[in-house]
Amino acid sequence: MMERPGTKAADGSRFAVFLEQYAFDEPWRAVKEESGMNNTTRMVYADGRKYVLRVYDNHCDPAIVTVEHAVLLGLSRSRLRFQVPRPVSNRGGGTITAAKDGKLAALYGYIQGTRPSADDRDHIRGLGAAAGELSVALKTASIAAAPLYTPYYDFAETHGWAEGEVLHRLAERESGTGGCRRELELLLAERVRLAALKERFAALPRQWIHGDLNFTNAVAREDQIAGLLDFEFCAVDARAMEPAVVLAEFPDADLEAALDKFALFCEGFGRHVRLSGDEIRLLPELIKLRMMDVVLHFAGRFREGLDPGSVWEGQIRRAAFVTEWLDGHRGALAALFERYFA
Repeated sequence: MMERPGTKAADGSRFAVFLEQYAFDEPWRAVKEESGMNNTTRMVYADGRKYVLRVYDNHCDPAIVTVEHAVLLGLSRSRLRFQVPRPVSNRGGGTITAAKDGKLAALYGYIQGTRPSADDRDHIRGLGAAAGELSVALKTASIAAAPLYTPYYDFAETHGWAEGEVLHRLAERESGTGGCRRELELLLAERVRLAALKERFAALPRQWIHGDLNFTNAVAREDQIAGLLDFEFCAVDARAMEPAVVLAEFPDADLEAALDKFALFCEGFGRHVRLSGDEIRLLPELIKLRMMDVVLHFAGRFREGLDPGSVWEGQIRRAAFVTEWLDGHRGALAALFERYFA
């Protein structure tokens, strides 16, 4: 779907309120191409260039975007072998653009390429290498901001509203999520176990992390990872959460294929970062922590009417599968992590 070309006056389009705050020399046009689940994006064509307009649907807090842009500025001084987004200044000289209703957006230069594939061996290994390189850069980057998002291991406080009974009632709504009661019970029991590990998680090496790396937040050109995107959830957290977030994508009923993907990613990441013994031992629990946070995040979106219940149900089923898969293959994973990270 294509929006009408922009003009100097409001055109009534949903995105004109943001785009007319930028000093384009020629009319712009906004095109719906790819968009993530948490925010709305449009590709913007103007002045012979391509941009990405990102409208924040998760919040209306400019402080969060300020932190994101401070991280990107810090990374812009690093010699990375891939690109990260570069915010574009608006007419007022800032990089955050607001609508009258408080909705926030930011414009970024477009990074040329396509989404990498979780079935492409070069892309998997390359994403591991890019994640490792990013981890090294974030450890040393000068970032003039304090994190606003809490670490993953603080999930019980971050999602304090989402107690067991509340989630049960939410699951019984007309969404149909009551049909995954077994999986929800499994996750609620796992939640207790993960909460008991909080002090051990907090004692792991900590630094800035991207916090939401996956194949949809990356760009590939041919066999290479050319860019990493969407730094909205950056936080100071356990360093090993960075690979844990990506590794959560790989558990699969095809054990051989899944372990091969684990090995490829870990090989790439391990080229740049070696983990401590405690990080290696706790990595399966950190992967579970990622899945728990995702389930609680989408529970909140369902409660607020941002998603249908089927979306949350899918996250519950996936998280339960990953949790059981990790417990069933601890020996193979321990050997693999020791090989590439120790």
